Amino acid sequence: MILHIYHCTLAELRDYKRSGGRNRPSGTGKWPEKAGEADVAFDPPTDGFKNPDLGRLLSLFQKIDLDEPDAVLPVWVNWEYLEDELGLPRERVSALMHEASQLGLMRRLTIDYDHERWMRHSRIKGCLVIMTCVEEGDLRRETGEIVRAYCEAVDDLVRAESPKGLLAKGHELHRVIVVPNGHLNARSGPGLDWSKALPILQALPPALEDSGYEASLSSYGYEKLIRLSINAHKRGYTLRVV
Repeated sequence: MILHIYHCTLAELRDYKRSGGRNRPSGTGKWPEKAGEADVAFDPPTDGFKNPDLGRLLSLFQKIDLDEPDAVLPVWVNWEYLEDELGLPRERVSALMHEASQLGLMRRLTIDYDHERWMRHSRIKGCLVIMTCVEEGDLRRETGEIVRAYCEAVDDLVRAESPKGLLAKGHELHRVIVVPNGHLNARSGPGLDWSKALPILQALPPALEDSGYEASLSSYGYEKLIRLSINAHKRGYTLRVV
C-alpha cells in the first residue's frame, strides 16, 4: 500500500458533479452511491489557543455563509459601496448577489488565514490527509496486517517521542482523512479492481479511531474539488509504503 501523507492546517474534499451528470467513465465504480455523502472538511482548529477568547473570536470568522441572509454574521454587506462601484440600484445589486449564490459562485466569505502562524500558535497541529493506494499485492495479505501497518505509519508521524514525528511534546493531532487514490501507483495494466480495494480502505478509519484518532474515508470515483493548506516544514509531505 502506498501512502502520500500531507500535514495540513486546512482540508476540504468535495465531490463535484459536472454539468450533464457525467462524473467518470462507466464501469469504474463509485462509493458511496450518492455524490457528496463522504465530503470532508477540516478548518484550522480554534480550540487550541492558550487564550480561549481568541479562539472564540477566530471561530466567528470561519463560517461566514452568504447564502443565509437571515444569519447572524460578524460582517455585513456594504450595499452603498457596491451600488457606487457598479453604478446600479440596490434592487439590481441584490439580484446579482442572489444570482451568484444560486450559481454557487459565491457562498462563503473567504478569510485569508496565515496557516503557518496559525499552526505555530495552536497546540492542535492540523490534520493528516493520506492519499492511499491499495496495490495488487495487498490482496494477498491479511487485511488486519495491512491495517496495523497503516496505523503504525500514522503513529510514527504523530507521536512526539518518535524521531520522525511531526509533533513536539504537548502538541496534539487528532484528525486523519483517508483518500482513495489508485493513481499513485504507476501501472501498465488496467489497475486494481476498485471493489476489491474498497473493503481494505473501509477498514482503515475504524482502526484509526481505535488508536485515538478522528478518522474518515473520502469518496471514490467522483471528480473532486480539493483544497489543502500544507504545513511548510520538511515533513509537510511524507511518502510511506506499508
